[in-house]
Amino acid sequence: MGVLVSEKTSEIIKKNIFEKFCKIDKRNRTLMTPFVVSEEKKTLYFHIAKTGGSSITHLLQRNGLNDNILTNKNGSFESKKKYFKRLVENWDDYYKFTFIRNKYDQLISLYNYDRQLLSGLSFEKFVKNHLQKRSSLYPLYDYWIDQHFLTTVNDKSIFDFVGYFENYEDDLKFVCHNIGIKYEDIRSNLGSYDRSKKSSYYTPELKLIVDTKFSKEVEYFKWELNL
Repeated sequence: MGVLVSEKTSEIIKKNIFEKFCKIDKRNRTLMTPFVVSEEKKTLYFHIAKTGGSSITHLLQRNGLNDNILTNKNGSFESKKKYFKRLVENWDDYYKFTFIRNKYDQLISLYNYDRQLLSGLSFEKFVKNHLQKRSSLYPLYDYWIDQHFLTTVNDKSIFDFVGYFENYEDDLKFVCHNIGIKYEDIRSNLGSYDRSKKSSYYTPELKLIVDTKFSKEVEYFKWELNL
C-alpha cells in the first residue's frame, strides 16, 4: 500500500515547491511538464519516469482530468509558470498523488526504454558513463529521476498519496476511489525486457554507484537489491 500524508503546507514549503519545479535545465525544460492537473476537479498527478505514469496519465485524460497546460510541451514557459503559481498557492485544495518505484528496478526499466539512444551500450556502461558522469543525453539521469528530490521538501512529502509501482493496481484503485473515477487497466509504454533477470544487471560496484548517486532516495525509501 502507498503512503498517506496529510499535513498543511507552509508558505516556505510552497515557495520551495514553486522554485524546484520551475527550474529550467540546459535543454530549456522544466519539471512542470510531468504534472497532470485539473484545476476544476482539484486533482494533481506528478508523473515520474518508469513508474507506470503513461497509463495513469491516459486514464486521467480519458476522465477529463487534465487541463493540458503543464503537459503541453509546446506551451510557453510564462503561461505554465503563471498557471503553476496559482496551483501552488492553492496547494492544499488539491488531491495530489504520484507513484514511485524501487530505484534499482526503475533504472533497469529506464535503460531498456532508452537503449535506442544509447547505441547498444551495456547496462554497466549506462551506469558508469551516463548515470554516474552526467552525460549530455536527455533525460539527464539526475534530479529528473531522483524520487526523493521529486517527492519531498525538507524530507517531508509534498503529496497526499505516494503509490508504489510494486503495488500498482491496488494503489491506483485507491486513488481512483478518492478522485471519483472508475479504475481501468489501461497499460501503455510497457517494457518488453525479461523482468525475471533483473538481478543479473547489477554487480556490487554498480550497486554502489547507484547507492552513492541516489543516497538520500535509497535511504529514505529503504530500497533494497538482493545480489
